[in-house]
This record gives sequence, structure tokens and C-alpha cells, in this order.
Amino acid sequence: MKKYKSIIIAFLFVAIHIFIILVLFKKPNIDQDKINKQNKQSNISEFKTGYENNITMNENFYYVPSNESGHLRRNKKEKRLSKNYQSLIGKPYQGAIVVDATSGKILFQNHGSAFAYPASITKLMTLLITLEAIDKGKISLNDKIIINDEIMGIGGSQLYLDVKETDFTVEDMLYAIMVHSANDAARALSIHVAESKINFVNLMNKKAIELGMNATKYYSDHGLIVEDNQNLDVSTPHDIAILALACLNHPNTLKYTSTELIYLGKRKFMCSTRNTLIKKIDGYIGCDGLKTGFTKRAGFNLVATAERDNKRIIAVILGCDDKEIRNNTARELLDYGFNVLEK
Repeated sequence: MKKYKSIIIAFLFVAIHIFIILVLFKKPNIDQDKINKQNKQSNISEFKTGYENNITMNENFYYVPSNESGHLRRNKKEKRLSKNYQSLIGKPYQGAIVVDATSGKILFQNHGSAFAYPASITKLMTLLITLEAIDKGKISLNDKIIINDEIMGIGGSQLYLDVKETDFTVEDMLYAIMVHSANDAARALSIHVAESKINFVNLMNKKAIELGMNATKYYSDHGLIVEDNQNLDVSTPHDIAILALACLNHPNTLKYTSTELIYLGKRKFMCSTRNTLIKKIDGYIGCDGLKTGFTKRAGFNLVATAERDNKRIIAVILGCDDKEIRNNTARELLDYGFNVLEK
């Protein structure tokens, strides 16, 4: 009997040890399962965070034109200028529009759909096409610009680029077109981005259609066309406001348009802004862009934007017959826009 009891006790002792061993071996597996589950949840959380960050990065800062009445619209009926006019200049201007950049609401317009020649305001589209080419990795801000005879032959405002110069970069050209309104820099960018002016202008017109600029047609990459028998770039205040919003929705635009003075290249060519509203002295408070334009056939043009108390206004004036009237009118229109938003 004692023998059987001893066997039973021994059996129980062995069973208890086996149970303990199984528990010990199973515990790490349970912990690992928890760790794997936690890691999986952490990875999902990181993925969501990254995805949300990407959405935030890709969100537009300002309004994107839709089909909403009373706002900048992309579904306006397409129209084209019937002939090549000698000039499109009005008194005091050909057309003007004021827009709330956040909502896209039109706060004021006077002949907002009137045709006008934008002149160097065309360079805003040159800027946008170039910035998007950089975003797509087709070119880089640090790319060196190759200067040829075609670039050297551009007149008007310029950097006086020379074929012997090899130090200028894409970013230099962006500052040059926005600050100094350099026409040779615009041509240099169009060739660098698209290999030719013709290819680049095609990109400009394609982009205009994409944005809903249904009354706009580009013939140049810089806006300087002075010959009487040549077609000029043509647009409207409404369309230029759409272009302004597209530029503002790119995070790098204001870096170039708000620069008052910069020296470019090894020879330190001085570029001083043509937009008096962005100047620290006697400028317009909050103004940080965007672009002026002038030719004898186009008159004096300006697309101005300013931000105050997290509110941003865009004012477009095209075909003005006097530079000072243009600048003063721009101030008045910006004031009007902010006053409307404050009510």
C-alpha cells in the first residue's frame, strides 16, 4: 500500500513540475503576442499620422474655384478676344476685381470679365509652371541655367544674361522674374523646364484651362510683346484672380513675391521690386505680392495681395492709364476688401 502511495505521490510531483514548465514556456508567448499586437497598433497609428500629415501638406491654403455663384468660378463660358487690339487701356482702368482669398467670394468688381493685356503679370504663370516642375522632380532649384543667344536677345527689363555665365540657378531666375520682372530670366526658365518657349507656352495654356481661366490665352513666357502686329497675352481680372489663388496655394510663392531687394549671381546684379505696395517704407501693411506689369499697349497692371488678422485679400487691376492711379486704386481696393470682411 505504501508502495502505491509513493508511486502516486511521485506521479503528482512529476505532473506538477510538467505543469509549471508548461506555464513558464507559455508565458513568453503570451507576452510576445501582446508585444506583436502593440507593435501592430503602433504601426497603424504611425501610418494614420503620416497619412493625415500628407493630407495636411497637400491641402490648399486658399480657395479653389468651383461653380458657386458670387465666387471665383471655373465654369464660366469660354470666350476669346475677337481681334488684336492696338491697346486695351481704360480710364481709370480696363477692369478690376477684389476677392476674399479664403472663401473665393467676389467682394467687388468693375468690368471683372473685361479683356486686358496682362503684360508681365504673365510671369505669375511662368512662376507656377516652374514651381510645379520642381515639385514633380523634373528640375531643381539648384540647377545651373545654360544661357544661349535666344535668352540674350530678350529685351525690356532683364538681367543682361550672357552665354559665358554659368553660375545662375533656377532659384536665381525665380527671384529675377518676380522681383525685377526680368524677361531674359523668364525665357531661361521656359527653356530649362520645357526645352523651348513654344513647349513652355503650351504648358501655360494647358494650365490655364486646368485652372478654369476660360478667357485667357498665352503667346509668350514673359508678357513682353510690343510689336503692333503680334498677338499679346490676353486675360481678364477674374482669370488673373484665379491664377493668383493658384500661386498662393503653392507654399513657396510668397518667398519670391515678397522680396524687396536681392543681389543675384557672382556679379551681384541688384534686383529691386517693381511693386511699391510690398515695400517696408510707404508700402501697404500686410502686402506680400504679387506682380506688376506694364507695356504701352497693356497699360499699368497689378495683382496685389495682403494679409491682416488671418484674412487675405486679392485685388486685380488691369489696363490702367497711369502708374500712380493704379497703385492708389490698389490700396483703396485692398482697404475695401478688408472693411467688408470686418463687418
